[in-house]
Amino acid sequence: MPAGERTDTREAWTAFWQGPVANLQCIRGAPEVTQALRGHWASFAASLPPETRVLDLGCGAGAAARSLVAARRDLRVTGIDFARIPSPTDPHIHLLSGTAMESLPFADASFGAAVSQFGFEYGRIEETAVQLARVLAPGARLSFLVHHAESSIVASNRARLGALVALQEQKTRAAFLSGNAAAFAAEMASLRRRHPRDTLVAELARILPPRARLGGRERLSAWSAVERALAPEHRILEALDACCVAPESLEDWLEPLGRFCDLGKPAILRKPNGQPISWRIGGALRQPVESSSPALCGRPNFLEEEEIGLPGPLAKLRAGQ
Repeated sequence: MPAGERTDTREAWTAFWQGPVANLQCIRGAPEVTQALRGHWASFAASLPPETRVLDLGCGAGAAARSLVAARRDLRVTGIDFARIPSPTDPHIHLLSGTAMESLPFADASFGAAVSQFGFEYGRIEETAVQLARVLAPGARLSFLVHHAESSIVASNRARLGALVALQEQKTRAAFLSGNAAAFAAEMASLRRRHPRDTLVAELARILPPRARLGGRERLSAWSAVERALAPEHRILEALDACCVAPESLEDWLEPLGRFCDLGKPAILRKPNGQPISWRIGGALRQPVESSSPALCGRPNFLEEEEIGLPGPLAKLRAGQ
């Protein structure tokens, strides 16, 4: 990602985490998803040694950290995020803003575990894997929940991205700026038919048509304000769409981690109805090897789930899941 785009994305996430969702899961209106996420972290917390120091990558407002500490008060979680994020109130949690996962400011072998809830995939994976290998202690456990390209989360956000793109299409913009209120109302009606469940589309379809009757300068100012307001969410949704991992891409995507970690077979965290929520990636940092040994490289070395102590049976990956 170019530096300018990365800055825009960081500012977009900063605005998101400073908003009213800061102390909530970033999954809106999906209690069964929230419950599944919390259950996963409770199980992972139970598997860790006493007083483990845990690193949370792309921590946001600390949802995963709070779930871990709620399950095990002896754990100490340090979260990092490249955006500016709210300060936690729990003394067991320490969150660092403006910190890139590709350049971790920690001593070697200083963490006994690493986690991420929809954060790791937004980084530069190869660079982050190298940093993890440095700051994790040998044998340290990791558990990452990663956006699954076929999940309901990704589907709903892709639908929202489609609505934002359609709203800002040239013909919609031109209809508004021309002052043709009827033409603009027709465009918005069409948009509502294509996105009937999108509350933002419904609200803009209500408030914008009367403003199409304003003078030329006022219309331009109103439309520019809409574009500025939508830009942060648009940037976040584009980043999610680019970073989610499809089943056919998973093996190659995991390769950088596999150079340093013994990874369990990837599983899928699911809703009660079987719909995917996320990939569930688990494993452990390899123990040191003699310098005469071959370099750690190549495809992930998948272990059976029981070998690394992950709770519960692995879901079988089927074609198209």
